[in-house]
Amino acid sequence: MQCFCSRRSRRGGDEYIYWGLGVEQPFFFSSKFPIKSQTITISGSQTTHNGKWPVKYSIIKMNNFGTSIEYFDSVVYYGDYPEGKLHHTFYIPNGQNYQLEIFNFYHYHSAGKLRILQNNKEKKQYHSVL
Repeated sequence: MQCFCSRRSRRGGDEYIYWGLGVEQPFFFSSKFPIKSQTITISGSQTTHNGKWPVKYSIIKMNNFGTSIEYFDSVVYYGDYPEGKLHHTFYIPNGQNYQLEIFNFYHYHSAGKLRILQNNKEKKQYHSVL
C-alpha cells in the first residue's frame, strides 16, 4: 500500500511543499493562492521509482465541491530532477483561488520538494505564495 503525504516546511525564509504520490494516491493539490503578475514559477526536485516515468504539474481552479476542475497550463517532467533542475514558469491570467495539481499517472512511487514562487516585477525578485 502506498502512502500519500505532504507537508510544508519553512527553511531559510522559503516555504517548501514536500509531496509523495503512488498508485492509490496519484494526485496532490496545493493550497489556494493568487496570481498577481500573470506568472507563477515552480522550483524544486522530484524522484520517481523508474527514471522514465512522468510527473505532471498543472495550474488549476477547482470549484468549492471539487467536482469541476479548470486547467490553465501544464508541464510534464520525466524521471529524476535534482534540486534546482526542476524549474518552470507558467503564464496565467491574474486572479484568485489557483492551485497546483501534481499527478504521477498512477505509477508506483514519485516524491518531490517544491516552492511556488510569484515574480515581483518592481523588485525583480521571487517570493513564495503559500
